[in-house]
Amino acid sequence: MNDNDKPRTIRAVERASRIIEELENEGAMTLSEISNDLDISKSTVHTYLYTLSQEGLITKHNDGYRLSLRYLSLSERVKNRIGIYDFVTQEVDELAEKTKERAQFAMLEDDSVIYIYRSKGENAIPTTLSIGQYVYPHSVASGKAILAYLPDHRVDEIIDKHGLPKQTENTITDRKTFKQNLDTVRERGYAMGNEERLRGVRCIATPIRNDTGRVLGSISISGPVRRMSDDRIENELRDQLLQSTNVIEVNAKLS
Repeated sequence: MNDNDKPRTIRAVERASRIIEELENEGAMTLSEISNDLDISKSTVHTYLYTLSQEGLITKHNDGYRLSLRYLSLSERVKNRIGIYDFVTQEVDELAEKTKERAQFAMLEDDSVIYIYRSKGENAIPTTLSIGQYVYPHSVASGKAILAYLPDHRVDEIIDKHGLPKQTENTITDRKTFKQNLDTVRERGYAMGNEERLRGVRCIATPIRNDTGRVLGSISISGPVRRMSDDRIENELRDQLLQSTNVIEVNAKLS
């Protein structure tokens, strides 16, 4: 699709979305701060803020404007529509407890990976990723575990949209090499992230699939390189992940 074939967008919706995103990132902002950050006049920003307030999407406090608590309800509704959510959270919690590392559940939305749920084990390291944050699928094990089971044309669409941007010196940025990596994922049943998005962190992920083979998401375990050795991955973490994946898939079939 060339630029002339792309659907038109509504500028007002784009601006409202940018304001909401700013408040999501900053927590609270004044009218002036929003105006300066987005390079939009104060009078225009005020109109947007008033409208968003009337719709219950933001609220005004002494320190400025914030996202409203309505998003808590929206979040719960979205999670409740993920059919395997309850099964996943139980298994992710158990993985984190057993491994003492960080375990998470991710899905593909449009062309990006989004983390839906996370559980921290006793030795879990901090993460720069927040729940609901989108990341490039090629740079994380969770994304590769999902992409490996998509049709080849769909993988090409995702690569065409984002490219394969370099996150660290270990990120795979060549299309042919990346697709070979996906072949390896299918052969061994799990994906690896070797400091490809963040230095010092390794991750192993397995896909969650339904009866027809459609991939529903992935679960993963992340930890520091010194603890995530090849030996531990092969002799401990792989089997734990595959077992949890099997439990989720079986429960999903029976529900």
